[in-house]
Amino acid sequence: MTARFGWWAAIAACVASIGYGIPQVMQVLGLLPTPLDRILIFAPSLVLAPCFVVAMAAVHVAAPVDKRMWSLSALGLAVMYAVMVSVVYITQLSVVIPGEAAGRDVAVFACCEQGRFLTGVDLLGYTLMSVSTLFAAPVYPARSAARIWLIANGVLSPALVLQVAWPWLIAVGALWLVTFPAAMIAVALVFRNVAPSAP
Repeated sequence: MTARFGWWAAIAACVASIGYGIPQVMQVLGLLPTPLDRILIFAPSLVLAPCFVVAMAAVHVAAPVDKRMWSLSALGLAVMYAVMVSVVYITQLSVVIPGEAAGRDVAVFACCEQGRFLTGVDLLGYTLMSVSTLFAAPVYPARSAARIWLIANGVLSPALVLQVAWPWLIAVGALWLVTFPAAMIAVALVFRNVAPSAP
């Protein structure tokens, strides 16, 4: 049961992250009008938050007893990330975008431009997510795909939080578009191998 749950949770997190990544790239390329671009970015990001938490919950439950210090830390950090970014994204979808359409001044609640309060919250949230994957990595054997990709995602954390001071670090942080989905696929495959009958 844990393996099946973990498989689907990790796959859901992967799909949600790709669902965010595609419109994000399209926005940068100028291929989406506003506010459609932000809706397509924030909606899957809101879905990603709980998906990642339940994926880390499955990792913790499946972890060997002597590795549960790492997995529980990863789960706790995942919960912190999810709470923070969920506030950011529901604010954008329910307050900022409708408010702009109605002509109201909602700039104080906006994300994700430099110097905005919720931009800092968002960056801190994704930093916590990356640190969460770093803590989850020791659960898996050395040189395993899951461990490698979780570490690869985790080491991006400084490039995420430091964007509050140096926005150009987004060029490094953008590697998350590859490392995070890859990490979730690798984790999902571990669960699949534990339970070959899982779909």
